[in-house]
Amino acid sequence: MRLPRRLPLCPRHSIAAPSRRAASRCFASAASTTTHHTRAAKAIPPELAGAPSTRPWKRSEQIAQAVETAPTPASKFHIPSVILPAEAAKSGPVHKIHILGDDVRSRFIAHALCGVYDSVELLGYRSMPKSRYRNIEAAQPERSRRTAYTEPSAAPVRQHVKADKSRIDQLIVTGRGFEAVKAIASVKDRVDENTSVCLLNDGMGVLEEVRDHIFKDTKSTPNFILGHMSHALVYNRNRDSIKELKSGRMVVTQTNPTLQTEGFMESLQQIKSLRMTSGNFEKWMRFKLPSMAFTAAVEPVCVLLEIPYKGLLENKAAQSMMNRLLEEIVKVVDVMPELQGATELRRFMHGEELKKWCYQRISGKATAPCDLLQRIERGLQTDIKYQNGFFQKRAQALGVDMPLNSLMVQMVKARRAEAMAKRKSWVHIEEKSVDSLRTPEGRAAWLRS
Repeated sequence: MRLPRRLPLCPRHSIAAPSRRAASRCFASAASTTTHHTRAAKAIPPELAGAPSTRPWKRSEQIAQAVETAPTPASKFHIPSVILPAEAAKSGPVHKIHILGDDVRSRFIAHALCGVYDSVELLGYRSMPKSRYRNIEAAQPERSRRTAYTEPSAAPVRQHVKADKSRIDQLIVTGRGFEAVKAIASVKDRVDENTSVCLLNDGMGVLEEVRDHIFKDTKSTPNFILGHMSHALVYNRNRDSIKELKSGRMVVTQTNPTLQTEGFMESLQQIKSLRMTSGNFEKWMRFKLPSMAFTAAVEPVCVLLEIPYKGLLENKAAQSMMNRLLEEIVKVVDVMPELQGATELRRFMHGEELKKWCYQRISGKATAPCDLLQRIERGLQTDIKYQNGFFQKRAQALGVDMPLNSLMVQMVKARRAEAMAKRKSWVHIEEKSVDSLRTPEGRAAWLRS
């Protein structure tokens, strides 16, 4: 007897095919909602888990529409939010910001702003290799040094390209005081009167220097904003990261309140890690003055005596010199016309709070070497012009005598000149082989050297 022919079976399923025209498939469809063979989710720290925050410039109806058109949970595909590169950002209007600087603050701020802006462009104005510190390590007081985690920086460094003439709408400048003029000069053709520039440089008097050297005879002077941040940031070589030792605050003030910068301020306020607040010049000066007093009264004494910060706590004569420097600084601040009526600031300066703040910071530095002394020994440029030099310049204009501060300014300049002359007097030794001197080219190079 002849048996009936059996239909072909799929290797994975025992369901028969309905007809010959419908060929059996042994693989799943791309739009299938089956839950078999799903890949396990990648483990992430609990602090980073949770739904992504909505962008502040979206309207409520746009957010509601995005929620209604979101893919169903059964879908396997997810389109993540992508930070637009600089080339793609030029194609249309985007929420974009530029950051100009080569220090720890520029990379920390750029990484934080990536959660608010569509495009964050980190510019470098110096012809030097890119920094290898490409990770960010936020402050994690609940974790130990071994369990603390890092995350890659979301804003890669882009070296300044002179051919790029695209307009800059919002700009943040970081670094030391003497670097501000050179940094802004590298992008002066890309800013105009509608550009908002936030100066986060060390020291004071940077704004006047930038206006005199770059925007003195031009009508396209941007809207400048003064800022200062108290975050403790350092380089971590072990993890190639920017490490936040202690979280702080950021305070900004407008130099021209009549100009509109609400969009810039609102975007910065959305970043929780910066804790940004805005206020008048008195509020900003109250926040900036303690760090200025520390660098102008403590570090020059450390340079003069060649001692670390902790050495001041064991030297009564050094403490007396530091207190005299603080008294001269307070005299200048008292007669500054822009701070007349600043009762809170005067109460802070004339009491014991300013000295107490300086001594607490000296104790926190412990045996750390003086930063100003290290730069002088290496022959590097210092910010003495924007520290003690700023108070000295204002004192001369207001008729206040500051003999000790003037002496410290000249002392630091003389120490740096001596260090540079000593480094230039070193004999340059280069190792050469005997065979290289036998050739005519080698002998000519040896005679030139």
